[in-house]
Amino acid sequence: MNCPTTGPGYFEARWYQRGNGRFQAVQVDGVRIGFMICTDLWFTDRAREYKNQGVDILICPRATPASKEDIWVPGGRAAAIVAGAFCLSSNFNGPNVPGEDFGGAGWVIEPERGAVPGLTDQRQWLLTLNIDPEAARAAKQSYPRYVME
Repeated sequence: MNCPTTGPGYFEARWYQRGNGRFQAVQVDGVRIGFMICTDLWFTDRAREYKNQGVDILICPRATPASKEDIWVPGGRAAAIVAGAFCLSSNFNGPNVPGEDFGGAGWVIEPERGAVPGLTDQRQWLLTLNIDPEAARAAKQSYPRYVME
């Protein structure tokens, strides 16, 4: 069944059907990866499910306008902290909806305290950082993750 449109210009609910509710991590070269799409960042139960699957990295592509990027970084920080995983997000960049500029930030957020060691913008649209999956594994042993079994 198709979901209704969430609002003008934001067509996630038109593009995707509701899934089965199970979020399965994948493993690539010994690194466990979970995927969330845009609005999923606001539902920390998704990040918690991935924490219980031992993910090291959450990949969260988005299409959010630059005018609202200030509210999205906190969502990414919450997902990283709850999952005990690095949260990596890219953002659509280009005019797609009249009146909106989709040049919002992409980021790398670390799992322990939600620090943001890397943030992109329209001037620096590409970012490369080394991340250590062991940092995510260690974060899962610290507060608040260890109380979320």
